[in-house]
Amino acid sequence: MHDQLNWDDLRFFLCAAQEGGFGAAARRLATQQSTVSRRVASLERLLGGALFDRTPAGLELTGLGRRVLDQAQVMEGVLTHVADAATSTEKAVEGVVRLAMTETVAALLVIPQVLPKLLAAHPKLKVELIIGDTSADLSRREADLAVRFFLMPRGDLVTRRVARLETAVVGTKALVKSLGRKPLREWPFVAVHLARGVAPEDAWRRAYAANEVRVTTNSFHTQLEAVRAGLGVAVLPVVIARALGLSVVPVDDAPPPPPVEMFVVAPRALRKVPRVAVTWDALVEALSR
Repeated sequence: MHDQLNWDDLRFFLCAAQEGGFGAAARRLATQQSTVSRRVASLERLLGGALFDRTPAGLELTGLGRRVLDQAQVMEGVLTHVADAATSTEKAVEGVVRLAMTETVAALLVIPQVLPKLLAAHPKLKVELIIGDTSADLSRREADLAVRFFLMPRGDLVTRRVARLETAVVGTKALVKSLGRKPLREWPFVAVHLARGVAPEDAWRRAYAANEVRVTTNSFHTQLEAVRAGLGVAVLPVVIARALGLSVVPVDDAPPPPPVEMFVVAPRALRKVPRVAVTWDALVEALSR
């Protein structure tokens, strides 16, 4: 069995266990759901037992699955340390650096303000942008750096706060004018629904304006586009709203929305690797402004 064991099968199983489903695992691994299912089935045949119970609520680990998961996570950690050891010998600024962030941060901040100068200064550097509203797991090296609006509770990470952004309720000029003196609870909001947790700005909306959600999405960038289309208002960083020509709606019947903080984050083991170090410095310099 040891000779027949395939790490790729374990890797697909591990991702399915971490994501809670074959579809989510396929999206993270950039493959097909059928491929994930086939790989897990191959591992189950080799081990002689089921690793998951398929339930209406999703995948649940069996007893065998939990034992295999524990060992697969140990193997993943060992492979990560081996890769980090090899990476630490890099001397030149070259190769691919992977940056994780939301689409809005990429489009409005990183692409126009960070990448032109960074790539011009380092011709052998290549950048892979990993875009999504869910956080890339840096401890599993899904990215080399991330720009985030929150801190993760786990992982051996280096974090630098680069900005504290004031927020406000914003909308198009025409919509803001039409609201007149209506109370906050009657304003049409565009809200973001997160699968995990509640963003601070959304918690504020729920507390003070919970009755009028006109549009809901699971994407912050789509929220922004819906506001630009005049479908409603939203709590957004003022600097981003002004860059897009949106207007701030004065709030008289509630405290101001909470500010959001922006962080640059990297695994400690990669922080001083040349391609990561120069990218870190470029992000900190540009985003701090």
